[in-house]
Amino acid sequence: MTGVEAVADVSANKAENGSGEACSGEASADIMRTVVRTVAAQTAAVPAITVRTVAKRMMPGRLLLPICSVLGVLAAFAVVLLWFPRGEAVWDYPLHQIDAPAHYYFIRKILDEGVGAATHLWPNDAYYPPLFHLLAAGLVKAGELLGLNVSVYAAFNVVWLVGAGLIWPAGMQMFIGYWTRRVDGRTPWRPFSSAMAVLVPLLAVVSPCHPYQMLQSGPLLAYGLATSLLPFWMVATLRLFDAIAARQGIARWMAVTVLTGGLCLFAHPRIAFTWLLFMGPFVLLRLPWKLILAVVGAVAVCAVAFLLYMMSSYQSDRYFDPSSWFHTFVPNRTVPEALRVYVTENLTGVAGAVMAVGVAVAVLVVVLVVVRPRWFAVVSASTMPGGSDGGLGNGRDGGTGDGRDACPGGGSGDGVGTASSGCRSAVRFSERPFTAREVRKDAISLLLAFLLNGLVYVCSTALTGWFPNIVAAAWYRAETRPLTMIPLGVVPLICFAVCMLACVRGGAGGRGNAGAGIGTGMSAGAEDVLAIADERTGRNHPRSGRTYSTLPTVIAVALVTALTTTCLFADTTRAAMSDSIRANYELSDDQPTEQLTGTKYEILKDVAETVGDEAAVISDPLNGSMYGMAAFGTQMLFPIYNPMAEKNGAIFGQVERAFDSGDGDVLLDTVCPINPEEPEYFLTMGPQAESLQMFTFKEQYDPFHRQDLIDRYVADGTLVKVRDYSDAGDYADGWALYRFGCGTAGGR
Repeated sequence: MTGVEAVADVSANKAENGSGEACSGEASADIMRTVVRTVAAQTAAVPAITVRTVAKRMMPGRLLLPICSVLGVLAAFAVVLLWFPRGEAVWDYPLHQIDAPAHYYFIRKILDEGVGAATHLWPNDAYYPPLFHLLAAGLVKAGELLGLNVSVYAAFNVVWLVGAGLIWPAGMQMFIGYWTRRVDGRTPWRPFSSAMAVLVPLLAVVSPCHPYQMLQSGPLLAYGLATSLLPFWMVATLRLFDAIAARQGIARWMAVTVLTGGLCLFAHPRIAFTWLLFMGPFVLLRLPWKLILAVVGAVAVCAVAFLLYMMSSYQSDRYFDPSSWFHTFVPNRTVPEALRVYVTENLTGVAGAVMAVGVAVAVLVVVLVVVRPRWFAVVSASTMPGGSDGGLGNGRDGGTGDGRDACPGGGSGDGVGTASSGCRSAVRFSERPFTAREVRKDAISLLLAFLLNGLVYVCSTALTGWFPNIVAAAWYRAETRPLTMIPLGVVPLICFAVCMLACVRGGAGGRGNAGAGIGTGMSAGAEDVLAIADERTGRNHPRSGRTYSTLPTVIAVALVTALTTTCLFADTTRAAMSDSIRANYELSDDQPTEQLTGTKYEILKDVAETVGDEAAVISDPLNGSMYGMAAFGTQMLFPIYNPMAEKNGAIFGQVERAFDSGDGDVLLDTVCPINPEEPEYFLTMGPQAESLQMFTFKEQYDPFHRQDLIDRYVADGTLVKVRDYSDAGDYADGWALYRFGCGTAGGR
């Protein structure tokens, strides 16, 4: 039966039940059926032309959303690219920050030893998350295949730019699209989703917290890349929850969730804690209680396994005394300062004020959604076919939860994918209109995630004691990682509030807000007839079931546009960060004892030419010598500031203690076996840099600065001066390269 015939049947039924003042109900029904079937037969004679015409007219509208999605990500990439520090130094020299030498060392290790080195990147052969470094090393190798000379520094920068400027905004666009696509999912040209597809990527890159912070602090390359990938894991998780509710496509979305989750964990395993922080509320409100218990059990098992791993890897007697954890931590902000940073996304001036207002308004809207969800839902749960959750419940409601009830004829709807031919009325599950129950659950979940994220940040930067120690322990207790997580709590909350504002009249009206949608001029009666036809025939009219309204939608989009534009152009924090990072690439002798200066760079270059690629060089890494490996591939015994003594790292502590002993024979017996086929060297290059003093165990390198020990070793032949660098300036007194006397001692 066609849609027109269905309308005829409905009209006939109404006539049969009428009063029959003009004529009998039976006669009226017969006339109506005859007329409609004649029209239907004439229309069916040219179906091909109709289909082609409709497809042609619909095609530009169908392409609007993909085009806007691409433009939005490209615009965000342009913002990040314009922010990235300029100058040749950025591409010719290493970044001067405490963790930067480690990342260059990891990339070089993969290049030297192959992909297998990814399992033991740390100097003591321990595991370190290798995804960022594998990508950078792969870029270098790809350049070699193409005949291009891609330096480690260039590969480092390019991978960061791709992660920050493409992956992060695209992930946030997809994550927020989980809600925006349901606002106008049944409208062919998708105006609201298209507008948000442009704005969301830009909104994702306005905050200094992420992605810029991961290059400013550390840099946090591995965790930063994992954070950029996290939105893909989160949206896959939500789609999996939808599939479980619909009992459709579970295997597919399970595979996608495992794949995206595995990729995030490969980038940095601790991102699992961040995922749990943001997805935990959705787990509690979306899943059936049996699955909730399963997830809680899995988390408990993983927590115990993680504790056992930490206890076996890092020996300590303070594990069961949380108040003594992180005993060296000192708060760097007050609680009001931390709250200001959180609600402003660390923006300053006008941009910070506008962001704070936007967050406050978003919180109010979300709270209102929790209190009055029917104002924002296209329909209440009870009016959806299939019961209290539209046949797409969570197993605890009145609906069947199997998705079959959504099909008028009892067929099975394709809850996750495209509607099957057997049930044409089944809207894509991911694009169906909101129900009151769903918007309330999502509002509560996003609000809880926002508050929990704020709690973690405040504990990590402003509080001390056992409780903040436990809360922030998973993120190393410092501010840096929770700071990068702020946009994950703020941006989804703002965008969800915008979606709800766009739906407010549709929800208040109790249905699709007839006559108020963008791009339609149908009367309420015409939409009712189409809706009846859809219900009777199993067909879905493309212009029915709108969930947004013109005025609220325009206002909501205008507000988020103003917010994004203001934060893009009125903030000064990002520009200051860019200048600071550029300064950390440049070589200067203004602070001659800093970690890497023009003089130190030349000295390390001379050391590399003197000792070659195989000989080991011992020096305090905190004086900048660790850049010998980063810049020139010199085999520094301490290529990073914290090589760790666990696993195969015993040699580090042995060398420190042997040097401190004052006994030349003990020192040579310890040093000479490091590489029996090559000489070993010792480099003095000034005191520890002021910018590296945050390292808790910096005193372990103090023996390398004892001039009395050095003079004694020179006197007894344990050390032989090879190069003297004291003429570099008044600050360079005592700077020199020595060779251990392994050839003249029994320690060889």
